[in-house]
Amino acid sequence: MKKFLITPLIMAFAVSTSIADDTAGKAAYATCAACHNADGKGLPLGNQKMAPSLVGSVAVTSDASVLALVILKGIKKEGNEYMGMMGALEAIYTDDQKLAEIMSYVRQSFGNTAGAVTKEEAAKYREQWKDVKEPVTRAKIEELTKKK
Repeated sequence: MKKFLITPLIMAFAVSTSIADDTAGKAAYATCAACHNADGKGLPLGNQKMAPSLVGSVAVTSDASVLALVILKGIKKEGNEYMGMMGALEAIYTDDQKLAEIMSYVRQSFGNTAGAVTKEEAAKYREQWKDVKEPVTRAKIEELTKKK
């Protein structure tokens, strides 16, 4: 009898934890939405966009370490394809749990189906990119996403 009671409790906890993580990620996305828009497709500004779409983006859906690099270090402004510039958000996401939440939210929203990111993985990515001192170029992002 106890086995039958414990299983639903464990499942309920797992679902509530997942919802809490998604809620935290969604709340954190408000910062991102200023440029990427609430729908993740990029905020339109006339015939241009403030930032690229996150929908199906290889920087979002491929190796999660690349997304961590982009979030933590930003993207160098090159050309006029987008009106904005992805600033480094390392000072905002100083907590590995918060970094994992925003990464997971973006990787699993807007039709994206990439895996969630754990706090431990976020810490590993932070360590991996700690020596990068300037925004990454789009060419570097492309190179990194093709490696995997």
